[in-house]
Amino acid sequence: MIAATSAEVTQIPERILLTIGTVVFVIAMFALMRKGWLRKISSQSEIMQPLGVPADFVADVSFTGRYLASTQAGSWLSRIAVHGLGVPARCIIESSHAGLVLKRDSADAFFIPRRDLISIRADRAIAGKAFEKDGIAVLTWKLGDTFIDSGFRADTTQQHIDFLSLDVLQESAK
Repeated sequence: MIAATSAEVTQIPERILLTIGTVVFVIAMFALMRKGWLRKISSQSEIMQPLGVPADFVADVSFTGRYLASTQAGSWLSRIAVHGLGVPARCIIESSHAGLVLKRDSADAFFIPRRDLISIRADRAIAGKAFEKDGIAVLTWKLGDTFIDSGFRADTTQQHIDFLSLDVLQESAK
């Protein structure tokens, strides 16, 4: 019986150089992505910080799901990088007569007053995320002088329907 042996390893210096080159390339790509994100943050520095949650806020109804990101209104690929608004996270949205509170995992919760809410609509995509037709609830709201679209995808179909049926425009007129 002949013993099975592996082939002799050849071209060791070339393999080491290729491995080092690949690692350097990957590190350079991550560094360039970070540089682009930081440049985007500095270019959006005029966007004000969202309001914190009022101490007297009491929710009438809440919805669980995923906060997808925020973009400049009307431009679903123009993600907002400042104040953590462009970072996706698990989320609970609470609604009351005063407005909406978005409580995100691993990010600060923020408050959108009713007077700043413009609409809630169903859409298909936001911030590079695309789903089935009307699979995303998009909040359009005003933050200072900036109009923002924030994407939310509820955990269940019924929550999605209920969230879309919030009558934001009627409530803000009161």
